[in-house]
Amino acid sequence: MASIDELKRRIDLHQLADRLGLKQGKGGDKALYHSPHHPDKHPSLSIYQGHPKYGTGWKDHSGDAGGSCIDLVMHVQGCTVSDAMKYLHDAFGIPYDTPTNSAPAREKSRCDYIAERSLGHAEKVRAYLTGRGISDAAIDAAIKAKTLGYNDYTSSTKKPGEVGFCGPSAAFIVRPMNRADVVAVDMRFIDPALNGDVKTQTQGEKDGHGWTADPRKLARAQRVILVESSINALSIDTCAIPGTAAVSIRGIGNAENIDFSFLIGKQVVICMDNDAPFPDGHHRAGHRPGPEAAWTIYERLTALNISASLVEQSDWIQDLADGANKTAPINDVNDFLLMRDAASLAKALNTFEQWLIPGMAGNATHKGKRRVYLPEHDYALYWRFRTHLDFTRYITRMERKEDSDVETPTYGDLCGFRVASLSRVAVASASSTMTGDVDQAPNVYFAATVQTPRHGSKLTRKVMLDDQLHNNTHWLKFGPIWKPAEFSRMVSILERTADLGARNAANFVGLAWRDGALTVNEGPDCYFTDAEKQCPYHNLTFPSGARTDARRVITAYQHTFKENAAAIPLVWALGGHLKAMLGFWPHITVQADKGAGKSTLIKRLERSIAFTMFSGQSLQTEFRLLTSISHTSHPVGWEELSARRQEVIDKAVGLLQENYQYTVTRRGADMTEYLLCAPVMLAGEDVPVRSLLGKLVRTTLTGKRGPLLPDDLPRFPVREWLEFLAGLNKREVLDHYRALRERCLTNSRASGADDGALRMAGNYSAVALAWHYLCEFAGMDDSEGAFFHDLLAEMNGHIAETSADREPWVWILETVLSEIDGGNYKHPYTFDMVDGEFCILLRTGHVMDHIAHTGSLRDKWNGLPVKSDRVFKKQLQQAGVVVGTKEVERRIFMRRVPYLTPISLRRLEAFGLHVSVREDLC
Repeated sequence: MASIDELKRRIDLHQLADRLGLKQGKGGDKALYHSPHHPDKHPSLSIYQGHPKYGTGWKDHSGDAGGSCIDLVMHVQGCTVSDAMKYLHDAFGIPYDTPTNSAPAREKSRCDYIAERSLGHAEKVRAYLTGRGISDAAIDAAIKAKTLGYNDYTSSTKKPGEVGFCGPSAAFIVRPMNRADVVAVDMRFIDPALNGDVKTQTQGEKDGHGWTADPRKLARAQRVILVESSINALSIDTCAIPGTAAVSIRGIGNAENIDFSFLIGKQVVICMDNDAPFPDGHHRAGHRPGPEAAWTIYERLTALNISASLVEQSDWIQDLADGANKTAPINDVNDFLLMRDAASLAKALNTFEQWLIPGMAGNATHKGKRRVYLPEHDYALYWRFRTHLDFTRYITRMERKEDSDVETPTYGDLCGFRVASLSRVAVASASSTMTGDVDQAPNVYFAATVQTPRHGSKLTRKVMLDDQLHNNTHWLKFGPIWKPAEFSRMVSILERTADLGARNAANFVGLAWRDGALTVNEGPDCYFTDAEKQCPYHNLTFPSGARTDARRVITAYQHTFKENAAAIPLVWALGGHLKAMLGFWPHITVQADKGAGKSTLIKRLERSIAFTMFSGQSLQTEFRLLTSISHTSHPVGWEELSARRQEVIDKAVGLLQENYQYTVTRRGADMTEYLLCAPVMLAGEDVPVRSLLGKLVRTTLTGKRGPLLPDDLPRFPVREWLEFLAGLNKREVLDHYRALRERCLTNSRASGADDGALRMAGNYSAVALAWHYLCEFAGMDDSEGAFFHDLLAEMNGHIAETSADREPWVWILETVLSEIDGGNYKHPYTFDMVDGEFCILLRTGHVMDHIAHTGSLRDKWNGLPVKSDRVFKKQLQQAGVVVGTKEVERRIFMRRVPYLTPISLRRLEAFGLHVSVREDLC
């Protein structure tokens, strides 16, 4: 079958609209079309061809729909993506077999065969599900989405009535979110007696995957209801609640296993089974599996800042016709549907618990073990606090109306938000986060998570220190507090729940160590006390996608500039997350002349991996520089640093020296912690980083420009890449790095005595290591595009061109020789022959004094890593530019000047240093 991109290119949307039967209004070829789903007096569906704002596509202005040719078919016919593609192939005569799809087909699993067989007999399940109260509309939607079937398998080795015999069953096909492959098939037996009274059985994976009848409906839903079983999810679909989808977690064991991040941005309702407590004598006496699973899900959703509510099930009581068993509870959603009706179930699902602590009743309706222990003085007031989705009230008094024995509460407004949780968080120290060592000094904070009207279903979280917890000033940042005294009392009760959502965390965005294991940490996983200042990526969620996208992105970057000039910064940026295992990561400079494509490449890189390039205007102070590189291994960029003041440049270089590995600093009256560790991309025509040459790599774009990156290039799957890195073994990574370093040193032009060049080779080896693992991740051969060859060429060119710039003594002499040529050097010096070589003779102490005490050279002095004449002289001797082994004495302007160091002018020329010789001093 042709790819989606190919169908978009080949199909004209106007022709498609005509074949779909859409009626076009008056006005010729550019006229709008009438909407297919409701009568509209004026046409409301537009088709765009190369529109400057909307591109090529369509938009139904009467609703929130639009997209490509495939979306138009789905919009008109209400079908799936697969059905839409089949329609387009048939309607336009496009062959199914295309040469673009050369990848081998995935081998079918056992679950695939069971799913195919079950879908082929799906209609047979209707009678059973109808008997369970499920509507035809819900059954049809599930069958159409290929998530529901019928299986009549029976074992040839078992007898009817034995466990494992199976028999006719409703088959629920389980697929991962946003994927089409089958990972499991859940079977619910129509006659459990045939299978030894075992009601359900699963083929495939159980943990980590939920089930929904219609994934497209789930993607569009604003509210999602979580239940235990798939038949309960179909029961909710029977209610046809607008904007609502149901998801089955497939058993309470999955409460801790499913990744609920797909629910971010949605309002979640939790409705687990209404289980009665285990009886006395049971090893779990008093426990209620369903409600306790609901508590676990609530805590996990709250940690993801997802708003969740528990359904009030205290009045789920059976209403038997004979009047018996009036206190027997209704166990689950499907039982409720059978005993009542769909309208009653819809109403019940919209009735939420109003207790301050979700899952813990404050009256006689409580059953089984309590979620948290409250002492008598707290429990006596607990019942007064009542919550709504984004509001909290307080019962001021109970009144008994005339001729009534029932007391009626009188409510007062407490605060304009709901406290979803108050949890204690142990944040790992910087050393533990970066190295994986046992944490000896974690920081303990309190995370207050609330729901406010202005943020809808997204929870808002603030981190408080111990002494801030009872300061209402911090709570007022969420919203209004009308009863401060009662609010403070409420907070003191919520303190008892700090253990419920207690968790260990790491304040780090990227690949970090947490509890001794590598983990992928995103912005929402962090607990910063001042997030906007502490980390540039405090709210970042890494781009996610298929692994096949990784290969497309890498290949495109290899082609857009020759000699892998664009691929090197891409590999460098993605490899920065290896810092958690290597302990260091180099910075990078992107050098290019005007018009070479530097800005275009950087903007595309920002889009591809979601990294931030800071403008020079935003880097005017040391504090802004510091906040841009804190608490992350995801790269950042500094644009045109050379255009800043020298003071800013010196501070920037100093910070880059520190975050080559990592450094902890604290600022402000509150001693807020900053972990400096982000790799930095320095872009410009002339990047002033002479003192950083041993801590960076480079790429040069000038003269290497190729074809532009395609507009439809997908984003790199950074999330999956980090998960891949998290599965690596640190020792194996280090061993592989050492092997690559030896290979780079073997091919390096530097001598073994050049320590600076050896370190540079180590930096390029780190990029080579990232390339190796990227190839493994993307399914590429590491020889593709000759990346390693071009990286070695860049390394050797970098080493050769910076041989002089790497030595601080060169910078010092360069400055002093310039001062001598300008007539500004007031200390004694002369030119003479020493041991057969023409030399300049001066005192190293005079050189350092001149730079230190000359006002115009103050910035240069501040930026020098060497400020001692002893170290300066030692470096001169090690470089071999000093003639002889002894200091000499000469008469200069009628004065005898001893302890002069003779420096060969011929040898200085090899380092690019020159000076004008004064004949009156010869």
